[in-house]
Amino acid sequence: MNSIFLRIYGGMMLAVLLVGLLAYAGVTVVNSYRADVYRESMARGTFYLMARGVQRQQDAAALERWLQVLGRLMGSPVQIRTPEEAALSDDELARLADGRVVMQLNEAGGYADIYFQLPGDARFLYTRMTRVSEQQARATALLVLDEISNFAPEQWNEELARIQQHFGFTIDRIPFNELKLDREQLQRLSRREVVTAIEERTRGQPSGVVVYAPIGSTGDVLVLGPMSLFEYYPVEMMVFVGALGLVAMGFAAYLLVRPLQLRLLRLGRAVERLGAGDLNAKADVSSQDAVGQLAATFNGMTDHIRRLIQSQREMTRAVSHELRTPVARLRFGLEMLEDVEDMKERRRRLDELDNDIDQLDDLIDEILTFARLEEGAPSIEFDDLDAPDLLNRLRDELLPLSGDISLEVDRSLDALPPEYRRCQGAERYLHRIVQNLATNALRYARSRVVMRYRVDGDLAVIEVDDDGPGIPENDRSRVFKPFARLDESRHRKSGGYGLGLSIVQRIAEWHGGQVDIETSPMGGARFRLVWPRRRAVPGHVLVSGQLEHPSVP
Repeated sequence: MNSIFLRIYGGMMLAVLLVGLLAYAGVTVVNSYRADVYRESMARGTFYLMARGVQRQQDAAALERWLQVLGRLMGSPVQIRTPEEAALSDDELARLADGRVVMQLNEAGGYADIYFQLPGDARFLYTRMTRVSEQQARATALLVLDEISNFAPEQWNEELARIQQHFGFTIDRIPFNELKLDREQLQRLSRREVVTAIEERTRGQPSGVVVYAPIGSTGDVLVLGPMSLFEYYPVEMMVFVGALGLVAMGFAAYLLVRPLQLRLLRLGRAVERLGAGDLNAKADVSSQDAVGQLAATFNGMTDHIRRLIQSQREMTRAVSHELRTPVARLRFGLEMLEDVEDMKERRRRLDELDNDIDQLDDLIDEILTFARLEEGAPSIEFDDLDAPDLLNRLRDELLPLSGDISLEVDRSLDALPPEYRRCQGAERYLHRIVQNLATNALRYARSRVVMRYRVDGDLAVIEVDDDGPGIPENDRSRVFKPFARLDESRHRKSGGYGLGLSIVQRIAEWHGGQVDIETSPMGGARFRLVWPRRRAVPGHVLVSGQLEHPSVP
């Protein structure tokens, strides 16, 4: 099944497995590091006391006897080695110089080589231990007793505090009668034996080993510990938690991906309906994510296709109607031309036929222009232009065609500050808009047409007023439809094909603006073009229909 959920969930599973493997490797490394730190902390104090004893020996014979004693205590021979005799790395030498214990584990051989540098000496204490048992714990207690025996009794507590700094567990001195041991353990202590006991800890904490050793005839007992047993982080727990995490992530992924998949399914069904010819197909997806934007683009595309097809149908009907009249006149003129003998009359008839052909040519140009506009917004290059200068140039271009109609540019433009004269737009398209509006006004004006430009906040406004009959309010929305005519007889008198204002509205939409109609103070119609003075972030032509702008008074 080609399910987006299964693909995402499968990818998440692979990611979780990869993370699990990395986590397992990480836990192994962490456990190894923790074990090294634990062993070092447990052995450091013992080897520190062994080194202190070595330094107290006066001659070689005494040193040899002390090493033999240490060997019996530790259950393994103890030696003194020089740096040349020890196979140590630079990192291990640095750790030894810092007073730390170095353990070289040999898991295959089942032993560990342990080194500790003698304080103030380049040599090392060395022993090879095969196992850790209670013997080393008792040896540590005896070494502590041997160390404090070199000081006066009143200094013992101070010395125990100093020694404590080298141990990873507690060293304490407790009166015999405060011990909480069983009868057998107390009897062994009274016989001056070293006793080890397992101390059960509270829930969540590991158990520990405690060593008790009587301190001479003082009535006090040396207590070492509890020495917590090392516990590895359990891999099984990590696997269990990872499995739970995988299930939780899968459920979360389902909750997150399922709505996305449903929206994609609805979008897919809409595409299938459109492919089957249903131009009313809509993607019922309302969201702000990429799928919602895709659905909005799809809906805009279907609207655009539906508008193009409707426009094509209307154009086909209108073109057939528009072409019928000039073609009929041409046929009638040609028939009449056969019966004309006078050359002057024949010339007049030929001029009329030539005018009909010009009208056909103009109609075809308008139809082709409108068809290109309906295909969608072209790649428009926005220019920084001078709007008053554009109006003045248009006035000069149209004056020869104005006849008895006064075509003016409002004089208030001369008082505009320089920064207000500038606006952004495609100059040739804005020229086409104002030319169409002015030409339309000249057709219906009685005596006067006025063009003006002004700025309203972030908007640029161009207005074209005439003193003609105006446009009734209930007909104003119709004039922007292709081939729309409010008065057929008047249209024939004034000329035009009903496409000019449709072209104007489409170009205005490309600029993010619109064209409105209202009553002019001069008594006729006012056509107002409004668009942003500065180019906004462009929207998709299939998504953005006619844009809304604040009303301009």
